[in-house]
Amino acid sequence: MKRLISLLSAVIMIACVSVSKSRAYEEYNLSGIIGCSDIKSDSNSKGGYVCAFSGDTVFSARLVPDFSAYNFTVSGHIRGVSQSGKYTNALVFDDAFTNKYSVYSLDTDNGNVRKTSFNDENFRTDTFSVSDNCVYYIKTDSTYAYVACVDLSTGRKTKINFSQNANEIFNNNGKSYVRLYDGSVCRLSQASSACVANTGEFRNIANAGINKVINQDGFIVSLSDNSREYVSNAEFGKVSASDGKVFIAVNYRLSRKASDKTQSVSIPKAAKAVVAYKNRCGVLLDNGTVCVYEPSDFQEKKFINNNNNNSNSNNNNNNNNNNNNRHDSSKTDNQAVNSDYIISDGMIYGIYSGETVADFKRKTSAENVYKADGTIAKSGKLKTGFTTVINSKAYVITVCGDVTGEGNVNSRDVTLLHKYLCGKAELDGAYLKAADFNLDGEADNRDLVLISRQN
Repeated sequence: MKRLISLLSAVIMIACVSVSKSRAYEEYNLSGIIGCSDIKSDSNSKGGYVCAFSGDTVFSARLVPDFSAYNFTVSGHIRGVSQSGKYTNALVFDDAFTNKYSVYSLDTDNGNVRKTSFNDENFRTDTFSVSDNCVYYIKTDSTYAYVACVDLSTGRKTKINFSQNANEIFNNNGKSYVRLYDGSVCRLSQASSACVANTGEFRNIANAGINKVINQDGFIVSLSDNSREYVSNAEFGKVSASDGKVFIAVNYRLSRKASDKTQSVSIPKAAKAVVAYKNRCGVLLDNGTVCVYEPSDFQEKKFINNNNNNSNSNNNNNNNNNNNNRHDSSKTDNQAVNSDYIISDGMIYGIYSGETVADFKRKTSAENVYKADGTIAKSGKLKTGFTTVINSKAYVITVCGDVTGEGNVNSRDVTLLHKYLCGKAELDGAYLKAADFNLDGEADNRDLVLISRQN
């Protein structure tokens, strides 16, 4: 009976469902999605997105050009997720007796979810794509694995054969593609395909921007003209090309490569995903925080005490000059400068031990300060590794001398910095910046002496 039902023509069921009405996250923090085992990133003509699933819940977020995040729950077993333009799609197994599957499509503009169902068997559920209201997947009931297409509007099924096995289906910029055994990539339509590129035999690939994928050897391959560009130290999901620029996250650095010029900034934590849209780049960090970078963020700039917001432009210029003097490396060894801060490389520094969350919020326009685990720090001392969002941009907080991120400056900070200077420990990102106590741009023996005097 099961076999008979599964061989019937696809039964299409369409419904607009409230499937746990999509819920917006706390702004610029995606702690839920970080717990998922496989986070997919995609940059397309609608923006830069990340999506994933865990248990019966689908997570989706647009990081650039604006921020939007939702999740929804399903009643079946989620097999995978895929991004197509502004829609996050999930393939769900509903019923083993009838081989019923559903495609859930989330509109990331408003959180609405639409469910469409079909029946089939003997196909791979780990790889699929949805485009132009059709779902594409790989079937394995023939000599060579081929692509099946179901029109979700009419239920019409079509078959696309190849002279070798179809290995993977993916979506790029709203279009569906298949990667074949020999590395050939073909763009799919309902009943046909067209070869557009070759990513290399046995080479896994991942999206790297509009009409671009990256293979496991680090080559960005164009789906338009099959051209390629090598990116050193590239990791899947952490490379995104947009408008002639390539953004690459490695360890605690985000680099922007344009032609032969490369600029870099520090990022607060290790990156889980990087997506780009035009000149903006969104980075999902491994603590759930989202950082958004623009061209100006790759250049050092000053951050002025917001208590002076009502001052005229002349006063602001004077304050700028005063800030430069306050943070000059020629200040006395133990001077605790804590009136205004400096922004550079995605970090806010010039903060000294003892300053509190309340102090920081009073001096800036920050609504919240976040702990290293992504939860809100409501009170207490600032610690290196805390983050904040100011004017829709995320920054990591660095406390001078707090090398361990404990919020105090003590012998443990001295010990860790000493080990770093002897090559016996590693420091990076905000923690290396915290070791630069005198703000001269280097963490060295002079900083070790100054930090030891704070005990």
